[in-house]
Amino acid sequence: MATQAAKGMRPLSEHVYDRISNEIVNGVVEPGAPLVQEQLAEEYGVSRTPVRDALNRLVHEGLATLVPGSGYFATTLTRSAVEEVYEVRKALEIMAIRQCGAKYTNLQLARLELLIAEGAASADPEELFTATRAFHLGLAAPAPNGFLLKTLESVWDNPVQRLISRSYPLDDTKLERVADAHRKILAAARANDLETLIPLLDLCHEKD
Repeated sequence: MATQAAKGMRPLSEHVYDRISNEIVNGVVEPGAPLVQEQLAEEYGVSRTPVRDALNRLVHEGLATLVPGSGYFATTLTRSAVEEVYEVRKALEIMAIRQCGAKYTNLQLARLELLIAEGAASADPEELFTATRAFHLGLAAPAPNGFLLKTLESVWDNPVQRLISRSYPLDDTKLERVADAHRKILAAARANDLETLIPLLDLCHEKD
């Protein structure tokens, strides 16, 4: 009951934000499409204030752009934006893996192997993203720096990360490429081979 009550106490702008962000990430709203406050307020049955608050949050998180004199627009991913996300994520992952020395327990290795299989069997981009996120966070998990791990998790949970993952078509070629990269990383992790593992992360940060 307390949990339900807490959900009911969420600001209206958060509910609006959830709806718009999901529609952008899932492709319901096309990249570059205008996000008109009046239209959204009418569609959602709310006033303009929570819509404006939600749109400003989307701008802050990179899912929308505010063009002075023109209004808000859904983000169109650029190559530089994708590279910026990968650059930060990779740096944090390397830091975490170096901290733990690429030393994993048998249970941790088994979990990583299971996640590779789950990713290879993915039927949609969201499933692949979930398995890939869990695999990379699992690689970093033994690191002793809790703040580092929380920061890395926040990068993975940024809506733009999901938008990037959904921007590439899901087919057998992509599934095999991701699985092959993860298998090579897992092999290095099994061997506790830090110097081999780190360069292999580049296979998971391809820009094309």
